[in-house]
Amino acid sequence: MDSLTQIVLGAAVGEACLGRRVGNKALLWGGIAGTIPDLDVFFSMGDPIREIVIHRGFSHSVFFPILMAPVLGWLVHRLYAKKEEATMRQWSWLFFWAIFTHPLLDCLTTYGTQLFYPLTDYRVSISSVFVVDPLYTLPFLILTFAGAFFKRESLLRKKMNRIGIALSSLYLLVGFGNKLVAESHFEADLKSRDVKYDRSFSGPTPLNILLWYGVYETREDFRIGYWSVLDPPGPIRWDSYDKQHDLLTPYTAEYGVDRLKWFTDGLYIVRNVDDELRFYSLKFGRSGFGDTTVDNSFPFHFKLLPQADGSLNYEVVRKTENMDLGKELGNLWLRALGDTAVYGR
Repeated sequence: MDSLTQIVLGAAVGEACLGRRVGNKALLWGGIAGTIPDLDVFFSMGDPIREIVIHRGFSHSVFFPILMAPVLGWLVHRLYAKKEEATMRQWSWLFFWAIFTHPLLDCLTTYGTQLFYPLTDYRVSISSVFVVDPLYTLPFLILTFAGAFFKRESLLRKKMNRIGIALSSLYLLVGFGNKLVAESHFEADLKSRDVKYDRSFSGPTPLNILLWYGVYETREDFRIGYWSVLDPPGPIRWDSYDKQHDLLTPYTAEYGVDRLKWFTDGLYIVRNVDDELRFYSLKFGRSGFGDTTVDNSFPFHFKLLPQADGSLNYEVVRKTENMDLGKELGNLWLRALGDTAVYGR
């Protein structure tokens, strides 16, 4: 999830662990701990392949909080040693849970998390909430930090924090339920068309848990469709994209190509554009609804640039300079609310 959300979650966990003992210090250190795992981005800046390999790697594994919590607990305990408000063990407990809940939340996103690294680089990705979702974050933020204005012994402060955690957890649970319902609609629609598929994926569209995005791989192509919880009954519109995976055949030994396939869970298409290979991930959704061309449908992609020695250089493309963001968001919400005219059937 985004940094603000992780800070809020960390602060709420910190408050739950030590709020009654240390007051707002629990919010402060919980919020700091909640954002620590994402500092891994500073170790991969400037290299697209290193970025996808390192980010949400060891700093997001179950082993990271086990190692870091005692160290941070000792340091903060030393910082407040004269006040003796909490023991080193209690501070360590706060840091463990504030850090550990960060990758747990990230596991619910499409990007996924290497939760058991270094034992395995498998990315746990439930894909039931978008990486930025104001409907999850804002109520949680208000309830968590409103409690900071009450005394640490206040029962209302404790209750507000618990309500924030409960409501945010309920939102995640509803999102997961919506995902299961969306998948059942996708699969029923394909079955009615007698379409056989080998691999499938579904995920939320930006900023909501109403509109879902389905990707289904057949032998010949990928089928992509949308379904909203508020959609009227009717068939789903599917767009088809040829795989063209054979374009990568000369580069099967390339480490970067291997990591891109791993990163996308095999959900990708390839195109040759002006003698440049372009690698499009299908996991992270499309931009817009009207234009179904590859380059405009998937503005976030990788350029694979052949070098004289036969290797490849990699470049990330975020093609958003010509995007009317206001119009895109407006269409997104209309579609999420069940207006199929935006992206018809």
